[in-house]
Amino acid sequence: MAETYLSIQNVKKSFGQTTVVQDFNLDIAKGEFVSFLGPSGCGKTTVLRMVAGFEEPTSGSIVVSGKDITRLKPNQRNIGMVFQAYALFPNLTVAQNVAFGLKVAGVSKADSDARVKEMLGIIKLPMDEFGARYPYQLSGGQQQRIALARALAPSPKLLLLDEPLSALDAKVRVSLREEIRSIQQKLGITTIFVTHDQEEALSISDRIAVMYGGRAEQVGAPFEIYNRPASKFVANFVGTLNVLEGTVSDASNGAVRVAAQELSLKGKLNGSKNGDALSLALRPEAISLRRRPDHDATLSGTIADVHFLGSVIRVRVGIGGSVVSLDTFNTSHTPPPVVGQPAEISFSSGDVLVLH
Repeated sequence: MAETYLSIQNVKKSFGQTTVVQDFNLDIAKGEFVSFLGPSGCGKTTVLRMVAGFEEPTSGSIVVSGKDITRLKPNQRNIGMVFQAYALFPNLTVAQNVAFGLKVAGVSKADSDARVKEMLGIIKLPMDEFGARYPYQLSGGQQQRIALARALAPSPKLLLLDEPLSALDAKVRVSLREEIRSIQQKLGITTIFVTHDQEEALSISDRIAVMYGGRAEQVGAPFEIYNRPASKFVANFVGTLNVLEGTVSDASNGAVRVAAQELSLKGKLNGSKNGDALSLALRPEAISLRRRPDHDATLSGTIADVHFLGSVIRVRVGIGGSVVSLDTFNTSHTPPPVVGQPAEISFSSGDVLVLH
């Protein structure tokens, strides 16, 4: 990774006897886009608020560009923040909202007007069309763009985004998250994006910090987080996962018994003993209903459900007491499987995640 720009070290936050963030460590490079991903109550927004200065860490330090900002007030940090609820000033026009931080900083009117026009151009809401409007005259997506422009106008050192898309409908969310990423890359601003939506985090992040119980369970690139989860929680939370319960039948040869069937998982049972219970996880896209040349493992079962979704057919196969989901492409010359008929799934043993 490039030289560290934001360093969060050994941060802990407690409210009374309740600890909501503990042992949180993360270094972020200049210009990097990092998402905090996790369920409600995992501590992601609390970490963001400590970086912004709205909460003070119980212990630990936060350093930006070599300067310790742990105890500084929010207005001393030069950090831009976009809130979930937009927080636009209803009595100010679009242009006045965007100019607010510049006015507080004492920027001249001429420079402020030029910067506001520039920012409205970047977010594709031109000054001549939108500058004189008020927030109530804008759609939710437009309001969020204005909130983003207001946060970016003073050229902050960091941009913090606290679930900024959660109030928008699905189609607007997709287009706006792509715009946010494009603007972030254009400006090269170091950004933290808080979300509970795994698709958002996977699609726009340089790295993701998956949080659970106030800690970072795993930090890595989207590809790494999805394909090499470091814990059972990460594996289940990020993406769709099929889990099969098995028992080690011959540790020396990597053999595992699943629903009275043998699988060979050589190289994946390090430290396991005969009789140990294991959870074996497989992503749906790693499984096929037809044996492929690159697949070295099979399991037999019964078709439990078939759902026609147009371009794909979602199939659920019962294997012992577990059900495995997979998608097959819809082709006009191949009829879909029938519920109750025998089925054999195939996959590569290399794609199996062993969750102890």
